[in-house]
Amino acid sequence: MTSVPQYRVQRGDTLTEIAHRHGVDPEALMRANGLDPALADGIVSRQARDPDRLQVGQRLTIPSATAGLERQHSVAPGETLAGIAERWGVALWSLIEANLPFLPSHEPSGRPAATQGPVAAPGNAAAGPAGTLDLRQFTDPTQGSRAAAAIVIGSAEGTRRPNGGFTAAYGGHADPGNAAHNRGSFSYQHTASSPADADRRQLQALQGQLPAYEAAARAAGLDPRNARLASAYLDLYNQSPSAAARFLTQLDSLRGQPLDTAHLTQLRVNSFVDSSTGERFRLANGGQAGSGFVNIARHQLGRTPSEAEVQAVIRADQQRRMTAVDAALQQQGLLGAAAAAPVAPTAAAPTGVPRHLQIARGELGTHEIRGARDNPRVIEYHQATSLRARNDETSWCSSFVNWTMQQAGLRGTNSAAARSWLNWGQAVPRDAAHVKPGDVIVFPRGNNPAQGHVAIVSEVLDNGMVRVIGGNQGVRGEAYDGVTYADRRLDSALGVRRAP
Repeated sequence: MTSVPQYRVQRGDTLTEIAHRHGVDPEALMRANGLDPALADGIVSRQARDPDRLQVGQRLTIPSATAGLERQHSVAPGETLAGIAERWGVALWSLIEANLPFLPSHEPSGRPAATQGPVAAPGNAAAGPAGTLDLRQFTDPTQGSRAAAAIVIGSAEGTRRPNGGFTAAYGGHADPGNAAHNRGSFSYQHTASSPADADRRQLQALQGQLPAYEAAARAAGLDPRNARLASAYLDLYNQSPSAAARFLTQLDSLRGQPLDTAHLTQLRVNSFVDSSTGERFRLANGGQAGSGFVNIARHQLGRTPSEAEVQAVIRADQQRRMTAVDAALQQQGLLGAAAAAPVAPTAAAPTGVPRHLQIARGELGTHEIRGARDNPRVIEYHQATSLRARNDETSWCSSFVNWTMQQAGLRGTNSAAARSWLNWGQAVPRDAAHVKPGDVIVFPRGNNPAQGHVAIVSEVLDNGMVRVIGGNQGVRGEAYDGVTYADRRLDSALGVRRAP
């Protein structure tokens, strides 16, 4: 069968939203209709090829969709999922599963639920006694995107929410390390017919790793069913199979240690960095472990990074992933009460670094996409504010800080305005003796008293300077903004605030 070839423009439509609705690249949609992507600047011009000149009732040709989503159907009034499935000759559940991120879930009252996607209840079938897992159920391929492992690991990937919902990245996104096309909960990079099929394939791969993991854990005197330990290994395998293999050889270092996020994060770092030499592991091909992190650090810094800078990116990423894994395990009811205690929302990690700062560091390298396309991760930041902007051109520094706080279990301002943070939390004197990493800092932007820029203090430097991490900050050598570090004068700030 062929896809529906045309779409009639409705009032309020934008070309980008139409493209996303049909699962196609916005630039491909423009080219298919004789429009010039270079003119997509949000301003209507007189040129006939301007993508911003959409008219109500105008018909657009819909090109072939993203690989794996080739068949598209525009829903007509009165149609049901069952009827659409019958028309296209597919199983109803296959249709539902392939479109999970675009279908609203419903509460018993019939009102739309707050999040999309399958929300697993406490007492998940994958849960075992006292914070342990039924590993086969946890990674059951027949569950596909509903499997607990897909939710937990997807939370670390940024494709899923801890409660089981989906982010825009689930449908497809570019990998920040190697630029490969990812899809599904696990950011799968191989052939798959849909994001749901990608999840089934990766779950099969994870199940294949269980015997080796269980044997290594038992040899180290550890319970392989431990929810944190198993998730830390499986998430690392999903990220880097070679690092996961080194993780197993070092499990004995956890003997007698608490299996908390701090120890598991350190072991994950040690799976990339040889603790005996302080250098990244050498590979058989002559390279070093974690080459993708070099690319992320290079993009972040705008230059060739030092080894210390690469390792800082590795550590930040492993901290971020373990924090996300823990949050998902808790919301899925896969941690016992005692096991859940170390990750209370307002608690700092044992390193003394506030959780929201750890999470922010894990987002380094996220950046806007030039042209008509938008980075799904930036769109995700925007959803943490009442504005809920749908593009990455809208200023997103406050969206980023709100999202970071939300991920850490803290209440933000729910506002896209940077200066809204001047009334948040507790005031902190603007001097090096009082400001601490994790404090929120607001700077002026231009001469407009309504505008500003908000970021999070990462480090207090000498000579009255602070190093901040923030979104919508300049990327060195590029014409777009991203999540970066920036050094600013402390006395230039409008105010510094601390979480209550």
